Amino acid sequence: MTVSAIADLQETVFAVLSADTDLNNLVTGIYDEPIDDARYPYVAMGETSLSSGNLKDRDGARVSFDLMVWSDEPSQMQAKELMAKVDAAVQAQRLAVPGHDVVTTQLLSASVVRQWDERGSLYRGRLSYSAVMYASTSTA
Repeated sequence: MTVSAIADLQETVFAVLSADTDLNNLVTGIYDEPIDDARYPYVAMGETSLSSGNLKDRDGARVSFDLMVWSDEPSQMQAKELMAKVDAAVQAQRLAVPGHDVVTTQLLSASVVRQWDERGSLYRGRLSYSAVMYASTSTA
């Protein structure tokens, strides 16, 4: 499986999050890379990596990817509530990645940390996932 599987999966995850009305009613945006004047709260794509998951007769990959939630609320609750919405959207159905069969998508870990920037105190939530994918066997 080629590295293009990472981009294909990211496009699918981005589309799933963008289509979730409940999530979008709570955030100002969903970004690959946040724009310079992005307002909180928002969701951003995080780090991604790919490792081989080939079978004897099928090309495959295990893709690890992170989704980041940013909040400037004074408590962690908004970040945690947004993380729950993001996870619900990702887990709601099997991800349909063009050219690939996604066998599993699993939440590996979730965390919230406090950070500071020029605007003050922020909370950043990180959801780390693993997706097992194989090259599609369908010809349609």
